[in-house]
Amino acid sequence: MHWKLGGSGWATWSWSVNAAEQKVHASYVGPEVLAGFMNGVRALLLGCSATFVTFVDEPSGTRVFFNQAEKEVFVQIVEFADLNEPSSWWSDARLVWAGRLPTEAFVGSFMAMIKELLSEHGTDGYRRRWGYEFPVLEWAALQTAHSSR
Repeated sequence: MHWKLGGSGWATWSWSVNAAEQKVHASYVGPEVLAGFMNGVRALLLGCSATFVTFVDEPSGTRVFFNQAEKEVFVQIVEFADLNEPSSWWSDARLVWAGRLPTEAFVGSFMAMIKELLSEHGTDGYRRRWGYEFPVLEWAALQTAHSSR
């Protein structure tokens, strides 16, 4: 997994899984995307059976859905043509990727991704590149949940 800051207000989450690389883009329209992602991963660690994270790329966007059962997580990446129109979300939705993997493997990759991001940019560099503060509180909560496993 990799979180690439593309400049003020743009980021890309890339993930190589099952010999395929997935890329999901986020824009400044949804600046809390990384915080939401951290909260979703923390929820999985705490035993949540279903959660999702939204990557806004106005008006389109992508949602990554997580369904967890018996130490595995089923991940679905779904693109939506217009997240501003709830009535047409599913009629215009496109499944990009779906697959199942061990929850611990997914969480471990996510944790490594955030550590790499901080090593590369630090919180100040993150703010300069993304335009918003690094989600320090969410990261601390995720680290606490991860270390208590």
